[in-house]
Amino acid sequence: MSSRRTTQVSQVLVRVCLWAVPGVAFVLLAACKPGGPVELPASAVECARCHMVIADARFAVQVHTDKGRVLFFDSVECARDYVAEHRDRVARVFFRSFLDPPRWLEGERTWIARWAGVRSPMGGNLAAFSSEQEARAWLDSKGAKAGDFDLRPWSEFVARPAG
Repeated sequence: MSSRRTTQVSQVLVRVCLWAVPGVAFVLLAACKPGGPVELPASAVECARCHMVIADARFAVQVHTDKGRVLFFDSVECARDYVAEHRDRVARVFFRSFLDPPRWLEGERTWIARWAGVRSPMGGNLAAFSSEQEARAWLDSKGAKAGDFDLRPWSEFVARPAG
């Protein structure tokens, strides 16, 4: 092969590498992003904090750690306590929708309601909702009065827990 042809081939290879390497790196980084929620195993699952069996799916929470572990909790309050103590190890949090239990809610978008009419497993009376509007509509439908409940986004709730 002539030196001119070798130079042209080398230039093409350099261009391909300049485009391919960042593309491959992007794909690999995207693959490292923590995944979405996983389903509760069919067998009995214990809360990672209090060790009670998760009996009511409406209150289930899962925490994904920075090491890829998935921890399940039986209540918002158990998950809140774990996250408050291990904030630096938490990658993502998912809540079961109180009104639609098969559905998992992304932690950063979840609203937490505390009201005596909610009977959560640990007695904290906490439930997860997909939005402030959804929570308010449900609370209104149950006759909850404005001063009787606390409603905040998860990020604010975990930073400053309700009474």
